[in-house]
Order: sequence, then structure tokens, then C-alpha cells
Amino acid sequence: MSAWIEVAVSAASPAELAIADALVSAHALRGTAIEGQPPVLRAWFSADERAGAERLRRALSAALPDATVSVDDVADAAWADAWREHFRPQRVGDVLIVPPWERPQGAHEARALVEIDPGQAFGTGLHPTTRACLFHLQELDLAGHSVTDVGTGSGILAIAAALLGAASVYACDVDPVAVRAARENVERNGVSERVTVDFCRADLVEVEAADVVVANLTADLILELARALSGRLRPSGTLVLAGIVTSRERAVRDALSALALEISARRTDGEWVSLRARAR
Repeated sequence: MSAWIEVAVSAASPAELAIADALVSAHALRGTAIEGQPPVLRAWFSADERAGAERLRRALSAALPDATVSVDDVADAAWADAWREHFRPQRVGDVLIVPPWERPQGAHEARALVEIDPGQAFGTGLHPTTRACLFHLQELDLAGHSVTDVGTGSGILAIAAALLGAASVYACDVDPVAVRAARENVERNGVSERVTVDFCRADLVEVEAADVVVANLTADLILELARALSGRLRPSGTLVLAGIVTSRERAVRDALSALALEISARRTDGEWVSLRARAR
């Protein structure tokens, strides 16, 4: 029996690739790659994560009806170590993201040094949506405040929030693989006393309210969860949203406006948009 499952989708345009990338980013994965022309986005799961692979296939097929999406068993797991060649210490503003096997020079100059094992779940800081959230968090005054990270993935944003001064952080995900990875990374970074990682239901009914709520998801998930996310904000709280492709920004803005939330900041990176919003 194969040890790995590969989900592959062919993208006919940069916009389709961005949509596929957003959907892939919303799932806890063992690795991803983009190759060829036209580009093929490949995402890998371990053999016991077949249900997750099938969920991703269905999501991709629904969002990109003209694209070719496949799920196959694969024997070669060389990709599992390939990302080590590409993941090097990188600075996102004053936050330094490092893999466990490296200690870069000048680390003492960063406001926060986050050590992440990217082989477990989405969120190394390399993706534009993750980077956008890291910039937003640095632009906020987190000292003494609470943060909730919805869809935490590897836990990178929750850990960064704690290291940037948040008094408490609640991180959650619907995928147990991500929850396990985030807990390991939280412990690795020595912030277990301030960061709680938990499994959450899709309706977020049990998610803790906070001064800052971060949701690096997809536009469709944000639209589905907009009311629940705004309901998790404490009075005068700030909502940080990422994973929005440019073609879906207007729909997200309209949903926020209907909830009496006003955009206070916007960042762009290629096809990606991130928004910061507060109650009017």
C-alpha cells in the first residue's frame, strides 16, 4: 500500500492557480509543489489522511469545474525532504521565520523569532497570505491583548502573536493533523503558557472571543463564517482576514459592511488581498 496520496489540479490561468492555491492552503498538508506550464499544483497527504485528500478534491472540483483534478496513490516520498532545500530563514518585517535545523545570524535583532517545522501543516511564512497576516499583526499593538487564530495550520500566526506581546492566544483548526502540528510548534517555541491550541467545530460556536481575531482561510470560507468571526470579536476588536483572491474581495467587503465592520487596512501581494476591519 502506498504511503502517500497526491492531489493534482491543472490551472489554466493565474487566477485559477490562485484559487487552487487558496483551497490547498486551507487544508493541513504534508507538502505542495507547483510545476510545469500550464502549471500543475500538487498536494500530498499521508495514507491515513485520505479523507482530507478527498475533501480537497471535492473543493477544487466545485471551485474550478473546468479544471482536471485527480487523486492518486504515490510511492515516492522524496518531496518530504525537498522543501528543506527551499525553506531558509526569512524575515517578514521584524519577524524572523526559521526552520528547526538552522540558526541564522542576526536573530537577536528580530522582534520575534518563530521556529516552524513546515513538514506538518500549512504555514511556513513563505505563502503570501501568511506573510500578510504577519505584517498585520506587527502593525497592531498586541501588548496585553488577546488573540484568536482561526484555522491555525502550523500555528505560525499564533506563535508570532504571542512573541509580539499578546497576553493570551487561542488557536484552533478543524483538522486534527493541524492541531497536532501547531501544538508541537507551540511547545518548540516555548509559548505554551500563553498559547492554547484546540480542535474547533466548523461553526466556531466554541471559539473564544478576543481583541484580535485572525482568519487566514479562503474567501468562500470567510463569507460562510463572517458572522461567526465578527461574533468572536470583543468590543473595539480587530478582525484580520487573508486568503482572499482579488476577484472575491468585493464580496468579502460587502459581507463585512453588512455586519457593521469597516475596513481599516488593506494589503496586496499578487493575486492575494488581506483586510483588517473594526466595528464602526
